[in-house]
Amino acid sequence: MIKKICILLIGFVALNGAAQKNYASVNNRLSAGVNAKGFLFDSLGYPALTAANLMLSNGAGIWLSAKDSLGEIRVAAHDVLKHQHEFWPGPLQLKTAIPSDSNTWNHIYPISSAQIKFHRAHYKDNQYQAAAEILNWPGSLGAPYTQILAPFVDAKVNDQIYTPTSGDFPYINCNQLIYSIANDNAGPHNISQAKSLGVEVHTSVYNFNATDSFLNNSVLVRYVVHNRSTRNYKNFRLSAITSFQIGNLENEFLGTDIPNQTLFAINDTSEATFKNKLVSIGCMAINQKISSTMYFNDDNNLLNGRPSTPTHFYNLMQGKWKNGKSLGFGGTGIDGNGKAKFVYPYASDDSNGNILWNEYGNISGKRIGILNSDSLELKSGAANIYDFVYFIVEEKFNNIKQINHFCLSLKKGLDERKVLKVVPEMGVSKTKINLFPNPLSAGGKLFIEMKTDLPMFARIIDINGKEISNYNLHGPENYIILPNNLVVGLYFMEFKTLNTIERQILNIN
Repeated sequence: MIKKICILLIGFVALNGAAQKNYASVNNRLSAGVNAKGFLFDSLGYPALTAANLMLSNGAGIWLSAKDSLGEIRVAAHDVLKHQHEFWPGPLQLKTAIPSDSNTWNHIYPISSAQIKFHRAHYKDNQYQAAAEILNWPGSLGAPYTQILAPFVDAKVNDQIYTPTSGDFPYINCNQLIYSIANDNAGPHNISQAKSLGVEVHTSVYNFNATDSFLNNSVLVRYVVHNRSTRNYKNFRLSAITSFQIGNLENEFLGTDIPNQTLFAINDTSEATFKNKLVSIGCMAINQKISSTMYFNDDNNLLNGRPSTPTHFYNLMQGKWKNGKSLGFGGTGIDGNGKAKFVYPYASDDSNGNILWNEYGNISGKRIGILNSDSLELKSGAANIYDFVYFIVEEKFNNIKQINHFCLSLKKGLDERKVLKVVPEMGVSKTKINLFPNPLSAGGKLFIEMKTDLPMFARIIDINGKEISNYNLHGPENYIILPNNLVVGLYFMEFKTLNTIERQILNIN
């Protein structure tokens, strides 16, 4: 059985206090889950994404595709209908892409900012026992796997080895986070019938203790895809797949808000409401350009039924039907006129003159939506990040204006909290730091310009390695007041962020 965890926005309670138990829950309004295969909203048979006991989705995940140098299509897919997947728990070896033991890695890793704060304050205390979530965080692993698996702050030694008993701690920039590590090499691809890509996928589910309703009604999901194979993929693509179901009946309509890169579903009746307000659920791409939106039905239709071959998946991920036919503008997308890239865009499709096209003339029912990112090159040993936000809107509406307003407000909230900054998970990448003026006198004001939003620890050390003073820096622009007792000569300014250290010469005149 795949081990799972449920996250409910605002407030976190892990059952039995262990990070590696089957299931955990929190008690608030919007709930979601993730398992060790990176599949979202699969929580031990309970409704997938819920709010106030109202089902919103019963499965969400990703599809990956690319052609190799021989032109063969490679695919890895979550099956949002049968909950069978082409991903398995655990990382891949760096040089060979050999998978780790799936049973050993059949875990998810939850952590909260409160746990981290307590650990940092007490790890030196006598008889202190760190929480299981702190101890089990998969910070580092080492050969033959990558050294750093999950972001952590290497507090003391800077050896890139996660040692929480020495003060190391997970790095998160939200209230709570759930982390999972999976790969597509550990088993056969029986869903797509394709060869594997040889990728390792790190999935993070973010929760925010926010006062505004926009973040409270959303879940941020980040996929970091590492290419552990020896192949370079020139047209790698990731798609977010969502099985929508709002309430107990399958009676949804799909829609696309193109300017906000959002695919959403609304309920067509008053069966699923919050206080007589209709509910919609959306998936918004944040940091990658989307190229198209599509859907498929849970049947064997040759055009828009369930995909079952590598070509089917590849075509759907390019905004075409299974047989390669272009999406038509109007009707169901099969019988429409002309060509389209986005299904049911209302009046947001500039390429088709912003003519209104929605589902209100169709029969509502089960909807499985596909949000396709644009293709890019993913070289061997490289990684790419994909951020999506799942959200709900509670309004009775006849157009997408309220969806649009919610998306804009949500993006503003994420930007203000600097949630989308990239945290290095492997390797040592230096941050560009400028010191000015340099040289300067003891007791002077030293300005430090950094191109990073990550927290940074700085210290002044003499040429013998003795620490003179230390500082905590936050934000892209800081300054410090130098000690008055510095004598004329050369010193080092040492800067530390997570697992990296950089030194620059400081000249005191």
